[in-house]
Amino acid sequence: MSYNLHSPQVLETMAKGNIRKANELMGTVYTFTATVVHGNHLGRTLGFPTANLELLEDNPFLPAFGVYAVDAEYDHVRYKGMANAGMRPTINGTTMTLEINLFDFSGDLYGKTLAVRFLDRIRDEQKFGSLDDLVKQLHLDKAAALELLA
Repeated sequence: MSYNLHSPQVLETMAKGNIRKANELMGTVYTFTATVVHGNHLGRTLGFPTANLELLEDNPFLPAFGVYAVDAEYDHVRYKGMANAGMRPTINGTTMTLEINLFDFSGDLYGKTLAVRFLDRIRDEQKFGSLDDLVKQLHLDKAAALELLA
């Protein structure tokens, strides 16, 4: 038996961060589609450039805050990647963001629509003591994402 995206079972599973189970319940992969907008450009200075997805009231992001293994298609090519959903506590963020780091991609996505498939959860969002600590964790997250996406 499969459920739709807005069924209580799926929403509860997503709220707990278990995207893999939510995908199983739905019989499909949760996909978030939105326009790429400018962020604060910190990711590129850390070696992990991100596509920041526009979050609108009528298009809410449903899974729990955290880091996810994802893939996304752009210009008929599917890219593996990782996503961070949350408040970015390391830089004292004040608004929810959804940032996607596509592996092996370079180019300009601003204003483009990106459909991102959320395949597995890597970890909870957390605050790091420094940007260097964050970068070390991002390297670990990328390795975990690549393993999950293999």
